[in-house]
Amino acid sequence: MSRRLEIARAYEQALFAGDRAAVGRLFRDDIVYWVAGAPPLGGEWTGRERVLDALWNREPGLGAADWGSEDVWRDWHDAVDRVIVEIRERSWLNSAPHDIMDQRTCCVIRFRGDQIAEMRDYTDSHIYQEFLKRHRAELPKFRGK
Repeated sequence: MSRRLEIARAYEQALFAGDRAAVGRLFRDDIVYWVAGAPPLGGEWTGRERVLDALWNREPGLGAADWGSEDVWRDWHDAVDRVIVEIRERSWLNSAPHDIMDQRTCCVIRFRGDQIAEMRDYTDSHIYQEFLKRHRAELPKFRGK
């Protein structure tokens, strides 16, 4: 396993564990995080603290809510200056467990040295838009908007 792949997997592990400090140590000061789609579902965040805030506040996508989810698969690919992870996951609001989003995402993690310099998240925001139409009132990020 390459050093890049080790770092990318450590990032995901720290993120899922809620360890903001560990995630931050893996980022360059000038990291750029881009998520496909127009705001408020997608957008771009720049700088370590701003990217950490976006991740912790669940700014991309449908935001923080009472979610359930399951991983279907994750395929990791090591390239020259990046790691690519293809993800298929299912998620749902615990208040609507039969309305399941079956989402496929491709995340490109670019490196400079032993730190993450850029993350590009290619998620099908159309799936989020359709889910939002059905569940706007249950999603705190969109209530009253």
